[in-house]
Amino acid sequence: MRAHLQSLLTLGVAVLILAVGWAGVAETPWWSALGVRPQPWWHLIPLTLMAFALLIRIRRPVLALVLGGGFTLLDLSIGVNVGILLCVSDLVYNLGIRGSRRAVRAGALSLTAGTLATGLVALAFGAGLEGSLSIALVGLAVLLMPLWWAAEVRRGYPLWQEPDARHQLEAERHASLLRRQASQRREAVEAERQRMARELHDVVSSQVSAIALTSGAVLNAAADTERDRWALGSIRSTSVEALEQLREMVLLLRGEGSSVDPEAKHRPELLDGTSWDDVLSRAQERGMEIQVEGQPPADLSPGQNHVLLRVLQESLTNAHKHGQAQAAVTCGLRRARLRLTVISPMPEEASAASRASGQDDDGGASHLGAGVGLAVMRERVQLIGGSLRAGPVGLKPASSPGDPQLWVVEAELPLKEVSP
Repeated sequence: MRAHLQSLLTLGVAVLILAVGWAGVAETPWWSALGVRPQPWWHLIPLTLMAFALLIRIRRPVLALVLGGGFTLLDLSIGVNVGILLCVSDLVYNLGIRGSRRAVRAGALSLTAGTLATGLVALAFGAGLEGSLSIALVGLAVLLMPLWWAAEVRRGYPLWQEPDARHQLEAERHASLLRRQASQRREAVEAERQRMARELHDVVSSQVSAIALTSGAVLNAAADTERDRWALGSIRSTSVEALEQLREMVLLLRGEGSSVDPEAKHRPELLDGTSWDDVLSRAQERGMEIQVEGQPPADLSPGQNHVLLRVLQESLTNAHKHGQAQAAVTCGLRRARLRLTVISPMPEEASAASRASGQDDDGGASHLGAGVGLAVMRERVQLIGGSLRAGPVGLKPASSPGDPQLWVVEAELPLKEVSP
């Protein structure tokens, strides 16, 4: 508020100077050519425009000075106005106080060159040595002296008592730094929240879904000692695995992870020893029928391998949870990209609903209950520069009720990992 008050005072002094007649008009060739005689009140027009430059001088010191210089030249085309010279001096001082080192250096060179050039031009057009020297001295007083004063203030040795100028400058810079840090902190917190949500979903969803499916199948069937013991053993091993993964995540979040690799604390995928065969064998142990063609290259980076296995795990979990516990998995290279395709039969009710609505791509997700899992898979793949498509196929209106209805998840990953 105080800075704007200073601008208002500067403008007030400039208007007062104009009112007492310290602004004149000049017989210039351009007005004579137009047949117009300028009036003293015309100085109010560039002075009004100068108010905008003074208003933005704190946040945009360079732009304010450039605009103010243009408005001053416009005013000088009418005649000499001491008031607007005070305003442009204030803008020069403001640049010296708030501008970067590069901006202040460029401004000093430009103003010096402009002052000398103006004096030489005046000398060339017959102003004489005395007139040219007077123009150069005015330029020195109006343009270069304020820049020198500002440099002294920034060094902490003002030429006069200005005890709070440096404090005000530091307060403005401190506020700007705090805003930048707050923005960076919000972005970091949001990124961490998204990462934790992905990890918690991948760790909890598949294991808990497997427990629910296995226990549900046993509860809905007749008692069978051997089968029930196998189901209980599967539930126990899945529960222990989920608890262990949750424990590792909690330790990482608390900063108590046991890994000696410092990068592992920021890359949970480096802590997960799960392999391609592990994901497939776990799904088969839960009763899934899986046909596999191909496998990922051995030289995948940890991040790429982590995303690939998470997509495979989520796709098989959804096929077991929402489909018929069958899946065809294909993994191979295509056009310098790694493509993973998981195809699973859709349940009859979902197939009928999708056929009736004619949905494709992601439109059938709601019928299969795919929501967060599909979004998490797509987000993971996009973070490393890949793409993911998921949806039903074979749902043309002409399809008969007996035609197979399939749900396809197709992920393409770049062979070269892209930093998010």
